[in-house]
Amino acid sequence: MKALSLQPAEALVWLMPYISRYSALATRVYAHAVYDAKPAVADPIRAHALEQVALLLGDCASRLGYGHQQIETLGKQLVSRPVIQTGPHCHLVFEPDAFYTHIFSSIGLRSHKDNWYVSYSPSTVKFRESGKRGPGWLRIGDQTLNVFGLSRSKMNPFSICGRHAPQRFALTSSERVADTNQLVEQLQRALPSTEFPSAAEAIKAANQILWSRFLTSNLRLLQLDDLDVAELVAQHLCDPSSWLSSTLFGPSCLAKSLCTHLKSFSCGEWSGWAKTTTDFFWHLSRGRIFPLRLEDGLFLNADGTFSLPCTPDALAQSLNEGDIIPSLFLSFLVMSILPGLRALGGSRQIVYYPIMRHALLSALSDFPSAENRSLAASLKADEVPGMWGHRTISPGPIDPFSLIAQSGSTCFEQLLNYYGEMPLGKAWGDLPAFAGDVMWQTLCERLGKDIPLEDRPTWLVGAQ
Repeated sequence: MKALSLQPAEALVWLMPYISRYSALATRVYAHAVYDAKPAVADPIRAHALEQVALLLGDCASRLGYGHQQIETLGKQLVSRPVIQTGPHCHLVFEPDAFYTHIFSSIGLRSHKDNWYVSYSPSTVKFRESGKRGPGWLRIGDQTLNVFGLSRSKMNPFSICGRHAPQRFALTSSERVADTNQLVEQLQRALPSTEFPSAAEAIKAANQILWSRFLTSNLRLLQLDDLDVAELVAQHLCDPSSWLSSTLFGPSCLAKSLCTHLKSFSCGEWSGWAKTTTDFFWHLSRGRIFPLRLEDGLFLNADGTFSLPCTPDALAQSLNEGDIIPSLFLSFLVMSILPGLRALGGSRQIVYYPIMRHALLSALSDFPSAENRSLAASLKADEVPGMWGHRTISPGPIDPFSLIAQSGSTCFEQLLNYYGEMPLGKAWGDLPAFAGDVMWQTLCERLGKDIPLEDRPTWLVGAQ
């Protein structure tokens, strides 16, 4: 009798067969493999995209006060081991959804003796995502803290990347707790007291302080969000030699073709995994983001009150003025797919990232110029361009936050050793991010029909 449903771990192996090689091994072995990425096959478009990423990262590091020699090591690491963590949203580093991912990435980077931890944290998300969760909330032990002290009405409609109102850290709580959490008190003293133009910028600035004080000063955190990606896209669009400028948003209809291929996944067995809520950009207005549709060479919002020509100059100007912000697809395109950085992600990304790559390859085949054929050939040669690297470690039997409150970064090193030696199949626990996801529950039921490995969809085979 056939099983009615697969377990999440079984579905995970079906999606990514390589996981079975590591489940019984120490987590550090898998983390090492995840960060052991190889440079992309030579292609002018991808080489240019990698240069643009390196310039952006160098500028971000410079703004944080790092010198030329340190930035040079960042560039060398990017070339020799091109990997970027793209799993957690723009949370404070102690939010559990991000914290355990930072442990995992630190294990992998330490195993290679690397100096930089590059993490893209999406910020086109609301303060409050569900319940008391999201970037506007912080869970420490038994306490749930309101990061900016905002009411529900000031959380629900707004994106944390919006600059509609300055934000200041508060860490307030309406809960009564028997014992004051020592780490919470330390955080309240450590967090900056100044105002920031947006919550995303506040979180990035705070994480630099928290990372060096409580976690690790040996590994330099470089956290990027969608405001940084907007800068990167504008760099591309201001350069006539960039593929984004000359081809994707140039006179051809490739951008429209790409939208069509992405939307082809809006129905069928994999519907809902690669959301196409907006086309390439969001319209950012008064702290909220609104979808745009590409129609007849124009980006339009739903009620027709915002219109933007699909030309490099107009898009670059609008990005620089803060009127639009890149979509998730466009962010992955310029941060990972084109430059050849392996993207580490979570339970849904391991499905939608291959879909994104497949849609791009399909659009390139619609416009088979010499440069597009070269780009496609390089993309097809990528070795495991995306891997599971977010929520890879589930909360365990110990309370790391109490330990960190007592010992700071010394304790964090002990946590890296503790989780690094734990078998991966034990570290991931019951895979709560998978088991509690309705889409994964549906997938596990469908795969329970004993679908053989060779029946994996063509867009997934070779994509991970």
